[in-house]
Amino acid sequence: MPKASTITKEVILNAAFEIVRTSGFYSLSARTIAQHIGCSTQPIYWVYDNMDMLKEDIAQKAIHYLNNIIGNYHQTGHPFADIGLGYIYIAHEESYLFKAIYTDNIMNITLTDLFPNMMAVNALRKTETTDNLEEIAVKGWIFAHGIASLVATGIMVYDKDKIEKLLLSFME
Repeated sequence: MPKASTITKEVILNAAFEIVRTSGFYSLSARTIAQHIGCSTQPIYWVYDNMDMLKEDIAQKAIHYLNNIIGNYHQTGHPFADIGLGYIYIAHEESYLFKAIYTDNIMNITLTDLFPNMMAVNALRKTETTDNLEEIAVKGWIFAHGIASLVATGIMVYDKDKIEKLLLSFME
């Protein structure tokens, strides 16, 4: 009886995700994944027909991972500001993932895939009573995205206190 493969889809996806987290999508290849796992490229192509299928899985995992960080970022006591701060935080701490998903858009993902409007609107409902919550959420996200992009590319130094003041002043 042949030996069961220890190179599972989960092993490949986790290795590929770590490569993207530390080096970006442009350094991802079957060869780099195989080196990371310690195998040949053959098991990768047994599990994934092509690299595009793997990239789709990585992108979905990255979006879930990043949204989890954003949703659990609590600093100010103002849920909407915390979403923006969490978003900027991931630009600083997870810059390769941030750039791949939110600036390079390698998977041609739309705005509604990237930033769940409901997360922002639900956060606003906790503090605001106005009818145009969706519009406020989009404007806030665009403002936070500008700061996050500057941080992710190194144009702006990540200073949590200054960024918090900027975001809170935007909301006034």
